[in-house]
Amino acid sequence: MATFKQYTKKNGEKAWYFKTYLGVNPKTGKKVTTTKRGFRTQREAKIAEARLQTNHSFNTDVKEKPKTYQEVYDAWMIEYEKTVRGSTLLKTKRIFKNHVLDALGDTYISEVTPLKIQELMNEWSNKYTTANKMMNYTGLVFKYAMRFGLINQNPVESILKPKKKANKKTEESFYDKDELKIFLNTLYQYPSLKVQAYFRLLAMTGMRKQEAGALEWRDIDFDTHTVTIDKAVSRTEAGLIIDETKNEGSNRIISADEETLAKLIEWKEEAQPPSDEWLIFGNDKATKSHDIMSLDTSRKWLLTIQDRMDKDSKKRIHRITTHGFRHTHASLLVEMGASLKDIQYRLGHSDIQTTMNIYAHVSKSAKEKLANDFNTFIDF
Repeated sequence: MATFKQYTKKNGEKAWYFKTYLGVNPKTGKKVTTTKRGFRTQREAKIAEARLQTNHSFNTDVKEKPKTYQEVYDAWMIEYEKTVRGSTLLKTKRIFKNHVLDALGDTYISEVTPLKIQELMNEWSNKYTTANKMMNYTGLVFKYAMRFGLINQNPVESILKPKKKANKKTEESFYDKDELKIFLNTLYQYPSLKVQAYFRLLAMTGMRKQEAGALEWRDIDFDTHTVTIDKAVSRTEAGLIIDETKNEGSNRIISADEETLAKLIEWKEEAQPPSDEWLIFGNDKATKSHDIMSLDTSRKWLLTIQDRMDKDSKKRIHRITTHGFRHTHASLLVEMGASLKDIQYRLGHSDIQTTMNIYAHVSKSAKEKLANDFNTFIDF
């Protein structure tokens, strides 16, 4: 077991150290422990401790014994799981379990050739839209093996990956202003204030569904018309938990319009939470403040509303996902002339490139719609 603690250097700076147990020295029979200092963050200390454990493990193994991809993966995972969030860890393990290990697990890692990886890449690209992502994860284990001299090159770096196919329904991934009005009119006929408040909030703030699921009543300031977003629902191996937001840039305080706040007040009056520490959109059968609602629930709500819209030709519009309301909000911001920096902050992007991609996406769709409308208008 390892212990991690923060300490103060002589110059007054804060730093982290760890003390860890490495096992028993086979030559002396004595327990081996070591202490390392000078790490800027706890995360750096944990990564260094994991590497130390792995180094020690490989050094004590019989070097002549070849290692399978599965064995190297197991060692890599010990290090990796200490560096990522629980939700990321769960997704990573699923990719390896469902795809990578079945294909490579029993193969000695030194015998995996670029040709073998190229064949695997070709097979995956014909089946899965996430083939490139799956292969990137596959390559992490080879990189790990290279660090410890188990192989001389990463075969993933030698292959050709297919270009991502353009999404034919890109223009349908969000609503424009008029379409959103149609959706909201149908939404307000839905017999649940909770559902009404939920989708109104997503559309008018652009927050992620994971962030909405973690909102507490105390995060809404009805006096200043603001919403504090500093946590999110995360799916881990242990189940759903309330965790920090997706990244550093996700923590933000944003304004909310009066109609959205009024809908939240209606929902609060009906829900009558015992305290403001209760989740706004918690489990319907909640018996405590943090009974988390399933992340799939909003999709079921949305499908029901969209089914109703399809029955009325005047209300029938294309379908979007729950995440599409985030892009819908971005489209409204673009239409009103908001700057990239303003959009970046409001959506909680740590990387401006992500904002630029969404900006280009909604702008392109808006321009295409304008062109189509113009062609319809001109009849000569």
